Amino acid sequence: LFMVEDSGIGISAEDMPKLCSKFFRSSDQRVQSVVGTGLGLALSQEVARLHGGHLSIRSQLNQGSCFTLELPLR
Repeated sequence: LFMVEDSGIGISAEDMPKLCSKFFRSSDQRVQSVVGTGLGLALSQEVARLHGGHLSIRSQLNQGSCFTLELPLR
C-alpha cells in the first residue's frame, strides 16, 4: 500500500470520474497553468491493474488529495 497525500488545490467532484481518462486535464485555471499531457493517472491506473492492484483517489476542492496504490504481495 502506497499513499501520497497533499494539501494542494484538490479536485472537483465534477472532474473526479474523468481523472484516469487518457489526456484529461481539468479546466481549472490553476491546472491549465501547469504543463502536462493528462496521461499520468491513466498510466498509473493501468500499471496498477496489470499488477493486480488498484489506484484510488480521494480529494476535496481547495483542500488537497490522497492517492492510494494497492498492490498484492506475491
